[in-house]
Amino acid sequence: MVIFAQSYESVSIDELCAAAGVHKSSFYHFFASKQELVLAAIEVQWQSLEATLKQAFASHLSPPERILRFFELTLQHQQALQQQHGQMRGCPAGNLTLELSTQNEPIRARLEQLFQAWLIYFEQALNDAKAEQLIPASVDTTIMAQALLAYFEGVLLLAKGQNNPALIATLRSGVLALMHYQEKG
Repeated sequence: MVIFAQSYESVSIDELCAAAGVHKSSFYHFFASKQELVLAAIEVQWQSLEATLKQAFASHLSPPERILRFFELTLQHQQALQQQHGQMRGCPAGNLTLELSTQNEPIRARLEQLFQAWLIYFEQALNDAKAEQLIPASVDTTIMAQALLAYFEGVLLLAKGQNNPALIATLRSGVLALMHYQEKG
């Protein structure tokens, strides 16, 4: 989507219509505003992200493998976007949060809900890791899930800033250190 490739503020409804190959009247038939379109686009992006999350966080993988698999799938996706468009796109939810969290309350609130749903995947992997004694029993999995998501978003931001998806691969191992991962042996 054009907004995710550029920014919410920089793209006009005329540009959105041109990119979609529709008339402005058709746009307004389906959406009352650009905000309404973005809220609908967030839902589509969430469905795509959730499919990736379900694949990465499959229960047959060990808890650390789930989180590392998520980084790997993200790397593959960002590499494909870079090859297709010549640049990394980063995280649509992260990009919109950075741009609009203080300017557009309905979008900020929906993104907050999305991040909360996303955190459940990290927290479940951490709870499983704790049950398997792969991380210390003292780890607060709710706080650690937030730290892992923040780490992930930060890695994507740095990689986007450098237009270098390979940075995702180099920083993904930091997840294990952040988790206080204790290899059984």
